[in-house]
Amino acid sequence: MRLLQKLLKKPAYSPGIVAISFLPNGFSVAVTHYAEHNRPRLLHCEFVSATPRQLLSQLEALVKTHRLEDYDCHILLASDQYRSISIEAPAVTSDELKQAVRWRIADTLDYPVEQATIDFYPLPLSNRANSTPMLEVVACATQIISTLSQQCRQAGLNVKVIDIQETALRNLATLLRENEQGIALLYLQKDSGRVIIQKQGALYLSRKIGCGYQQLTDNSALGDPNQLYQEQDSLALDIQRSFDYVENYFDIPPITSLAVVLMPINTQNVINFLSINHGITARAMDLSAIVDCDSLLNDTTQNICAPVIGASLRRSLENRSS
Repeated sequence: MRLLQKLLKKPAYSPGIVAISFLPNGFSVAVTHYAEHNRPRLLHCEFVSATPRQLLSQLEALVKTHRLEDYDCHILLASDQYRSISIEAPAVTSDELKQAVRWRIADTLDYPVEQATIDFYPLPLSNRANSTPMLEVVACATQIISTLSQQCRQAGLNVKVIDIQETALRNLATLLRENEQGIALLYLQKDSGRVIIQKQGALYLSRKIGCGYQQLTDNSALGDPNQLYQEQDSLALDIQRSFDYVENYFDIPPITSLAVVLMPINTQNVINFLSINHGITARAMDLSAIVDCDSLLNDTTQNICAPVIGASLRRSLENRSS
């Protein structure tokens, strides 16, 4: 009887996606509703501060408040919870591919490959003659996925997908007007960041950035005033190298536009030094203007929740590509 009740309770098609990313001091969450034949609508997003002891109770409160039992739960891995590795696609049959990929990356992990959960996706094929198909491999310790999934299930969430930063940010970039010709997206957190380049939903490149918005806009955070300019120059060089690599390796027309996810401080300062000092065509990306939502999102919320908002739009992207 309990099984029957459970089956009857779960709809065949969930009303939407709740995306959650677990961070050192809490979690970020975005809830997107998918009404039939309508654009997805962001119902809620926030960062919830929580200690490890508070985590379960905070999750349970979230599920209860927003009635999320029937939503698909997508867990978005934080950048330090997984590794991405580019490899040449092994010349094996489809049945042998997963094992061949696992063997190929075994020596790059700092833990036994038997303890890893591995997935991969194809990178776009270069237009150059005799180019080699490439795969982007994602590896995460199985224990991390098990722990995060268990926490969500204990809170009453219906875990369906494990997502990564690259694809979550890609989902946001596809909403921009430059999607057809291709666009880069810069996402800076306090002490780190990432730049991705995508075109029509295909990921061409993802590069981690070794500094964040604090180091790029605050002399006092660095001690040496000259280091501010060095950090800014280093970021601009990473971005320009990313543009050049995609153009040259894939032999496609240049992708030169950069959208910058809003930051809690000095977004325009970052855009100005990229545009004025380095000639990079950069502009701010205000999620409130491109995502249907029930309320305006301030800069701080957009910054910390941008990846989970992107992860909650996964179904929308899949529907557009089908």
